[in-house]
Amino acid sequence: MHRSITRWLALLGLVTAMALAGTGVASAAQEAGTFEYHVGDALIQSLGFPEGNQAMASSNGDRVLVVATGTFTTDGKSATGGGHFTHFFSGGGSATGTFQATRMISFQSYGNATPQGLPANLFGGKLVLAVVITPDASPGLHLPATLTVECELGNPPSGSVEGIRLNVYDVINFNKTIPESGANVYIKQ
Repeated sequence: MHRSITRWLALLGLVTAMALAGTGVASAAQEAGTFEYHVGDALIQSLGFPEGNQAMASSNGDRVLVVATGTFTTDGKSATGGGHFTHFFSGGGSATGTFQATRMISFQSYGNATPQGLPANLFGGKLVLAVVITPDASPGLHLPATLTVECELGNPPSGSVEGIRLNVYDVINFNKTIPESGANVYIKQ
């Protein structure tokens, strides 16, 4: 579970108004709709979590830090938004860039956050987005990738880990979540 349930309880105060104006009580069976996704962004940081969320490439030890905000719709598998990343090379140095979400590939809902005592419009789950990466050093270069985001609110399956993974096709696969490196959440609109 999250490294600090107290921080998530603080989220209760931030989203109470959204819950009152939201969709009412939800369950995993009622997952169709539009959701906001937040990956280590300003909302998450306001709760005391660090900026971004991190993953590591098991092939060479490089790390990536991702910050993302946007929406996805389960009915049409559409997605908006994006964010920025920092690629930390295992031998030293780093590179930065941005990315845009192009579509939702899949969303496995873990249900709403009521098991954690949070509003029913907050959800956990595993989201896979198709994204296009643009390195700052090469603004004309656009690389296809998938961003996987996992939030452990709701009733996550055994073995799930809060975090992200980023596979930049034919370039590098940050395929190992770094536990407790950040936090994510989905908010049903």
